[in-house]
Amino acid sequence: MSGNEQTFSYSLAKDAKFGTGLRDYIEYRDLGFSESTNGQVQAHVLRAVKPCPEGGTGRHSHGVEFQMIYVLKGWITTELDGEVHTFHSGDSWVQPPNIKHEVHGYSEDMEVIEIVLPADFATRDEEPLG
Repeated sequence: MSGNEQTFSYSLAKDAKFGTGLRDYIEYRDLGFSESTNGQVQAHVLRAVKPCPEGGTGRHSHGVEFQMIYVLKGWITTELDGEVHTFHSGDSWVQPPNIKHEVHGYSEDMEVIEIVLPADFATRDEEPLG
């Protein structure tokens, strides 16, 4: 990607607007990367607005090239290809393309930032673990 394919953009916390997204128990704040990178990158802040569904979010995968999550507040417990991890404020991880995963729980103040390439990607439901 050459520099002329991107435009300068910014997102100020004082102007933050959260809205609906993939899951109704999470609010999403778009940071404007998709528009400024012509769809090559998406970045958003996700925060809990309802408890995690009983039994988890359902196992799924994303057709991405890159996905990185950084925990801003609270904690989140997720299963990645059968391994369960709990991440706390200041922790981060990379989810490889198409990895099967599921969120099992999070704190009521959970807030993460997620950076994904490309901005538009498919989410597929996967079979639960045996």
